Amino acid sequence: MELHIDRDAEGSALFRFDPRVKLVCIFALIVLVSMVTDAVALAFALLFAVLLLAFSRVPPVQLARGYLAALPFIALSSLTMLLASGPGSAMAMALRVSTSVLLLLLLVRTTPFMDLLWALRWFKVPALLTDMIMLTYRFIFVLLEELERMRLARKARGFQGGRSLLDRKAFQVLANTIGMVFLRSYRRAGQVYAALLSRGYDGKARTIATYRVGGRDVALGLAFVITGVWTLALQMGWYAWP
Repeated sequence: MELHIDRDAEGSALFRFDPRVKLVCIFALIVLVSMVTDAVALAFALLFAVLLLAFSRVPPVQLARGYLAALPFIALSSLTMLLASGPGSAMAMALRVSTSVLLLLLLVRTTPFMDLLWALRWFKVPALLTDMIMLTYRFIFVLLEELERMRLARKARGFQGGRSLLDRKAFQVLANTIGMVFLRSYRRAGQVYAALLSRGYDGKARTIATYRVGGRDVALGLAFVITGVWTLALQMGWYAWP
């Protein structure tokens, strides 16, 4: 069964918001958070991200899976800062990366993929880059489909697998599987591209929905601006948290 990152987007409260507004607001806040070092300011930005995720009604299971995928990187970066600069810097790093991850999850879980590409094109991101993003996205699922087919084929032929990677037979089967997956995926990718061309693909990202910045988009942008200003105020010491 094919999976896609925008399967929950239609059920989100932020689904109909303009993707351009979401893209600008989220990336601007991520850039700001990346320069903040105060733990209280970072905790405030993290709280805002959590509240916005709760408002968006994205299934918590999907958010948990996305966050857990990034958890090793969060732990590694925090451990590096702990050894280099102490617990304060480690805490700030964990808050900083966690906030950025949650904001990105908010973006991809509330916005259809093609709408994101359309927004990137609207901001004059080069077509070559957006095409590479689109084809890479599609190629990931081609790889997953081929892996599932080969797993079923091995199972149908009675393959039991080895006890560990140190088992010579298991290692040989794994190496052959990796090689065949890339070979079959390469062929499938060519077929996918041919299918795109046959359906009139001309290098432009199109979306059925039409977007126009409205009052709710302005309200969302204002919420991000207030959060950014308050985070900056806490960082610069203009406001002391009671």
